[in-house]
Amino acid sequence: MKFLIAFSLLVAVHATFAADAPKKVVVFGDSITQGSAMPKEDKPKVWVTTVQGDSRGRLEMINEGKGGRPTDSVKEFEAMLQRQPKADILVIALGTNDSRDITDKCVPKAVANVKSMVEKGRTAYGAKLAVLLVGPPNINKNALGPTKPIANERDGKLVELGAAFEKQAKEMNAEFVTLYGVVPANALTKDGVHPDVSGNAAIAEVMLAKLMEMVK
Repeated sequence: MKFLIAFSLLVAVHATFAADAPKKVVVFGDSITQGSAMPKEDKPKVWVTTVQGDSRGRLEMINEGKGGRPTDSVKEFEAMLQRQPKADILVIALGTNDSRDITDKCVPKAVANVKSMVEKGRTAYGAKLAVLLVGPPNINKNALGPTKPIANERDGKLVELGAAFEKQAKEMNAEFVTLYGVVPANALTKDGVHPDVSGNAAIAEVMLAKLMEMVK
């Protein structure tokens, strides 16, 4: 009898600890996730880090961002799954680099790549894995560098990608949030693409709200 009581208490304590433990959120993204374009002194303020700090211990954010990464990075995603054997939530935040492809193939290719990632993620982490697809953020067309001549077309692709990812999220029982229109133009003056500290703060606010909604 005493053994059963002790065992029951142990189970209860374990359940309480599990409920209080932070949820592990793996973010597979590009340079905007990594913060690679930010000055060294500003890197601690990349949105992923801010979200973890502002979650008050609810979220453990794992930054798996890489500069220049398009959705055509399924092999890199597979390698990430080996590095990160556990996740409660998978965030896929890609599309900005895909938008440089202004052909009709851009969006279907991106959707196929993201679908593959979601499927592989659920194979690795469990069929009920919570997934958040992120629509890529807006750009500052006037501040673009080499792709300025196709600024309007690129901006259009960002909108298309976001709409496609939203539709895909519904089809794959995933969550969706868009960052298009979230970053102020004056936070994108570096090169039209990479947000400064204030832009990262704007992204963090949106992402924190969505992730906290997912862990309620």
